[in-house]
Amino acid sequence: MKEYQIQEAFCSKLRLLIISHLITKKLLFTELKKLTNASDGNLSIQLKKLESWEYVKSEKKLMNGKAVTQYEITEMGIQQFEEYVDFLESVIKGKDI
Repeated sequence: MKEYQIQEAFCSKLRLLIISHLITKKLLFTELKKLTNASDGNLSIQLKKLESWEYVKSEKKLMNGKAVTQYEITEMGIQQFEEYVDFLESVIKGKDI
């Protein structure tokens, strides 16, 4: 089996949860907080890391007169997540990668 370097983004349960939720749709910070049961601080730190790696991008906007932040996965984030999932599938199936 070839060696696969797991991206740092996927070495955290919370970052994996964030990416797995964002792969299907854009979400507000408050929605991600509910889905992940993370604290504001931890969620914010992990989202900033994902943004710095260009896996996730954010947009600040007004919703019902209130400032909110919406997050979405980037093309790079999708590509890296798909490669990670492919790697996991190959490990489970015992195939060379």
